[in-house]
Amino acid sequence: IAVTNVDMERAAFMVAKTNGTINPILLGAKVAMISELKKRLEKGETVEFDFIKKSTGELRHAIGCLYGNLIAPKIKGTGVHNSIYGNLTFFDLTKNQFRCCSYETIVKVY
Repeated sequence: IAVTNVDMERAAFMVAKTNGTINPILLGAKVAMISELKKRLEKGETVEFDFIKKSTGELRHAIGCLYGNLIAPKIKGTGVHNSIYGNLTFFDLTKNQFRCCSYETIVKVY
């Protein structure tokens, strides 16, 4: 798995957020998982993954995609894209709505 500068910035953010207590092996696995998720979504795949909802701590399961003929009519383009805040915005195919989560809260990619 190729790691980009953005991935390295995300790793540094996770180290800072945990006050340097994150296990380096866990950090590497997390960065690789996030990189794989981004790559699959950008290729147009529908991806199944789990993440933690920050406000409640609830584990959420999602089946999502980024773009395509299914969601093109739902894109309004009226706001600021969440990626500038380090978030993943995806279309949840089970909820039939756009969802957003922080990359750091992703727990598992299937």
